Amino acid sequence: MTTETTNTTRATRRRARTGAEPDSEAREVEISWAVLASLFQFRIATAEQLRQLHAPDGSIEKMRGRLRRLRDEGLVVELVLPQSGRAKGWFLSEHGARIAAAFPELAEVPAPRLPGDATAFKYTLWHQLAVVRTHLAFLADARARGDGYGPFDFIPEVTHRFAEGRDGSVRPDGLLYYGVREPDGTIARLRAFVEVDRGTMGAERLASKLHTYARYWSTKTLPAGMRSGTIEAEQGGRVPLWQRRYVRFPRLLFVLTGTGQVGFDNRVDELQVHAEDRHVAKMLTAVPAAAASLEALQQYGPTGAAWYPLADRQAEPLGFHELTAAGRHN
Repeated sequence: MTTETTNTTRATRRRARTGAEPDSEAREVEISWAVLASLFQFRIATAEQLRQLHAPDGSIEKMRGRLRRLRDEGLVVELVLPQSGRAKGWFLSEHGARIAAAFPELAEVPAPRLPGDATAFKYTLWHQLAVVRTHLAFLADARARGDGYGPFDFIPEVTHRFAEGRDGSVRPDGLLYYGVREPDGTIARLRAFVEVDRGTMGAERLASKLHTYARYWSTKTLPAGMRSGTIEAEQGGRVPLWQRRYVRFPRLLFVLTGTGQVGFDNRVDELQVHAEDRHVAKMLTAVPAAAASLEALQQYGPTGAAWYPLADRQAEPLGFHELTAAGRHN
């Protein structure tokens, strides 16, 4: 890679993080690159969501013009969203997905599942748009606070396998990488598994995800080079499987929408009931977990007092960065 190419790549990443509006042809190309990358990550987004992600100071018409040019190049496809007037969602064409898959910045991002039938896709896309809304709530809050969180710090649908079979993996709606700026200027690095529910899943089924995360958290494996049946293995040589990926197990964040206040309260209550199961409760002694409504996140920001801890029914709502494993303020 040449020095010129390296400098261009660094500038692209920097502007993608800040959402700066392009003022030259080169920067226009960079924003178009970021749009393709986001559609690769999130599968679908509206023009307004893409504007908020990558050009928050620009106009919606300018973003629509970019998307039309990408459509004319055969890279993206538009879809009129059902029950939304004439609002459109945008997703990658097969050609666009192949191009975006070659971006080195997306090497660890799962390839999007492209719609085989555009008509059927219309009725399965609302969940993914809610995931993008959740990401945007974190992004807007981070920009206002000066925290370390950019358009590509939310990776959707990363599978974590811990056992064989259908129930032997977790695949959160998002894996979030967030850097909270402390009063002394240092950055506290937080990781979170994000689950988004629009009220289409039964409350008990939603809460049962806690048990799957508890299984992943408790699964242990032998370190490389240690054989099963040895004295070392029998004396507690096994280590948590998740430590192959993380220094600390990511916190669990449930984002709920689409049910109204009564439905939200019922779902939080169900989550808190399942949090009392002995296997889940053991995990929650070490892992912060909470639920918030998407509407509250959009109004107050994820660092606002919007999150209800699952391990403590009596706790007041907190910012997601203030959660501890016991559900209390630091």
